[in-house]
Amino acid sequence: MQKSSPEAPLHIPSVSVILPVLDEEVMLPACLEAITEQSYPAVVEVIVADGGSRDATTEVASSFPRVRVIDNPRRSRPAGLNVAIAAARGEILVRVDARTRIAPDYVERCVSALEASGAAMVGGPMRYLADSPVKRGVAAAMMSRLGAGPAEFRRLGGEPRFVDTVYLGAYRAEVMAKLGGYDEWSGGNEDAELAFRAQEMGGVYLDPAISSSYVVREGLRGLGRQFYRYGRNRARTIRKHPRSLSARQLAVPALALGLASPWRRWVLGAYGAVVIGRAAREAIDDPGAAPTMLAALPTMHACWGAGFFVGILTPGTSKGRAGSR
Repeated sequence: MQKSSPEAPLHIPSVSVILPVLDEEVMLPACLEAITEQSYPAVVEVIVADGGSRDATTEVASSFPRVRVIDNPRRSRPAGLNVAIAAARGEILVRVDARTRIAPDYVERCVSALEASGAAMVGGPMRYLADSPVKRGVAAAMMSRLGAGPAEFRRLGGEPRFVDTVYLGAYRAEVMAKLGGYDEWSGGNEDAELAFRAQEMGGVYLDPAISSSYVVREGLRGLGRQFYRYGRNRARTIRKHPRSLSARQLAVPALALGLASPWRRWVLGAYGAVVIGRAAREAIDDPGAAPTMLAALPTMHACWGAGFFVGILTPGTSKGRAGSR
């Protein structure tokens, strides 16, 4: 009887973790510690693309194993991602941000989701780390459908499924090469813009088991700046890809138009009642967070709306999918 040949060992794809940074010496240590604790055995490198930090970011990064610090001369986050992608050796690229803390099995689950789904891009939901009443109020506003909309990556739980976008993201290097990298003109909306293009190459897959947490920013000023960028850069993506516009993205512009109309008092009264009602619900679960949530919701809406109008009305030309590389 012929002997059966032993089965060939399963191939374990190599992984590069890519991380764009700028002045992140405070947040970076916990982020990199979480990366070093990954259960996946084939993380070959962590590429930190620094956009010219003036603090000790590069020194902190260099003190961790398998970390390679490279320069990001164009300084922006999508530019840093593109620089890291160009330098990466891994078959799979896992994108992380300095304010993110990934679970020990994060990379392992990203690789499994890519192989199981056949998607171009995979990721998990956005969880929040908040260690004060102010931060909990900001987190509650960002998780609320009234605050940041019905995007599925802001909802926890459910079954794995195909969606329009995910938080952060992981993808095969060969797929990213075909996609052309991140669009640097999209600014802070680079994930959603990439996800829109990825729909034509296998789609975007959300697996709730891919677990990470985002450290919430302190205070309303930082929140306002963040949502102004979100609005402006979402508008840029819509200008480049008109088909990416969804009804939910028209809610804040419609509110602004209502406040400028003859029916402004009615619109303002209805809006105020909805916001107060949502904050009252939060007061039942977390009384300390409710005041900040009450202020955070209109801050988010006003700043996102202002950024959106600026992005729509400001002339500009897309630099292409990945910008100049």
